[in-house]
Amino acid sequence: MNMRRTLCGLAACAFIANAWSAVASESRVLELTQGKKDSGHTIRIEKSVACTPQRTFALWSTDEGVQAFFAPASRIGRAAGDEYTILFSPAADPEGLSHGTKGARILAKSPDRFLAFEWITFAGDAALGRNAPPVAAASIRNESPLPTWVEIDFLPADAGTRIVFRHYGFRDGELWSASQAWFTGAWQQVLDGLAAVCGREKVAKR
Repeated sequence: MNMRRTLCGLAACAFIANAWSAVASESRVLELTQGKKDSGHTIRIEKSVACTPQRTFALWSTDEGVQAFFAPASRIGRAAGDEYTILFSPAADPEGLSHGTKGARILAKSPDRFLAFEWITFAGDAALGRNAPPVAAASIRNESPLPTWVEIDFLPADAGTRIVFRHYGFRDGELWSASQAWFTGAWQQVLDGLAAVCGREKVAKR
């Protein structure tokens, strides 16, 4: 993977021309990653939380942080290219092969400002029912490189941090549309959970 240390100056590069189509993209990592395409089917959510940008970034980029609001277990590396494995059913699926993100990597990070990581948009089986996205065959679920990714900006705000969250790479077709619809609701719940953690931490500091 051709990953540069700086992403077009990061802050200055707000839009990158999509190398595979004429669609303009907000993505900061698209031109730096292989096998990814901005299809135009993007989940975009903004959320304000009471944590500082430093703390909000840590909640997304460390095992301790992720397990406080997101998932019961994880294996998150430190640098671009390292794993970003989230485990939603660690007892039954300790590697995240059916209900986790085994194979996902950190794509880019700028401490306290920006984080990008790959994501898996389907479940490997129906064991978790409605608590998991649509089930897909392993050939679709584990495609390499993974076709979808998340980018998060952490922007200073008076009350803490304004999060700009984007999930790119959903494709055309009924199965992909169902997955995008599921994750639109799921990511909102995740961000609500993050806001709740930040709110509790703020109260605890008083």
